Amino acid sequence: MRYLILILVICSALVSSDSFAHVDRMKSMDHSRHSHMNDEKVKGITITTIQKLTFKDLGYEVGKLPSSWESISTADVNIVSTHGGSYVVSATNSQTKKTIFFKIEDDGEVVAISESNGFK
Repeated sequence: MRYLILILVICSALVSSDSFAHVDRMKSMDHSRHSHMNDEKVKGITITTIQKLTFKDLGYEVGKLPSSWESISTADVNIVSTHGGSYVVSATNSQTKKTIFFKIEDDGEVVAISESNGFK
């Protein structure tokens, strides 16, 4: 009986250590997937965020946007600058002629949204 319990403990330790190794590998795969931003991805993130902001306030300075922002296209989105692993992007509403600015990190996270380009 002691040997049976000993064998079960050893087997369970081997199985659990193998699964912990896969967790680290999955994290590194997930992180590397977002590290290669390009202009199209940044513009896509900007448009998706704008569409979300027409439904609810996400806690940024601009608050909830009017429904006229729903029709924004990639032609209305421009990358103003890139520096220090982040992008500053402008989006102009062609109906209201208002512009908002986004700061997007290299991993795709929207850090700030403002009505003025005060990002450093």
